[in-house]
Amino acid sequence: MAPTILVVDDDAATRKMIDTALTQSGFDVVNAGTAAEAVSAIQREDPDVVLLDLILPDGDGVEVCREVREYSEVSIIMVTAKRDLTDRLAGLDAGADDYVTKPLSIGELVARVKSLLRRRQMRELEEPRDEIAWAGVSLQPASRVVSVDGREARLNELEAEILEMLIAAKGQPLSLAQIAARVWDDGEGDTMVLRTHIANIRHKLEADPANPAHVVDGDGGYRIV
Repeated sequence: MAPTILVVDDDAATRKMIDTALTQSGFDVVNAGTAAEAVSAIQREDPDVVLLDLILPDGDGVEVCREVREYSEVSIIMVTAKRDLTDRLAGLDAGADDYVTKPLSIGELVARVKSLLRRRQMRELEEPRDEIAWAGVSLQPASRVVSVDGREARLNELEAEILEMLIAAKGQPLSLAQIAARVWDDGEGDTMVLRTHIANIRHKLEADPANPAHVVDGDGGYRIV
């Protein structure tokens, strides 16, 4: 069965353009033009990926993302205006996995969708793994629960993937380029996405996220100490 992609955008021409490109790439596509339609479609269709526009006629894409994250782990790609850095970061903070900017590059958009699906499919095919740990930071890959200094938190999929890379590196620094090469098929995603996810990891596991004691940067990359 082909993966289902929900396209949420209030502009009919944009929806049609994205719909055509995704259909030609072998996906099933569902469309929504409002925040209310988006929430209803997610609950009804159980899509594999949601392309969620930031500005909708009846609401804010960030708020939709935050609401959906209360009951669903569907992969979400925010679609934002290039100038709105604050809004892009807000979308990631609300639980989005990635973002693309307008004006859209259809090739980039399809690549991002395929990368998200590839990562999820690879995880689903993996055998259940035991807890992995380094320098007091432990991660249960199946549940994505991280433990450190007696605290526990649950990470989203990309946060868990990044933390797993850092644990596997055993204290050696990983650059954003190295992380990007593993996260995206073309290795050319916006590194701000990675920086934001790393910041979110710190907020979840550090006692003082502004002065991290576990996930640190320096020597050309990020590492666990």
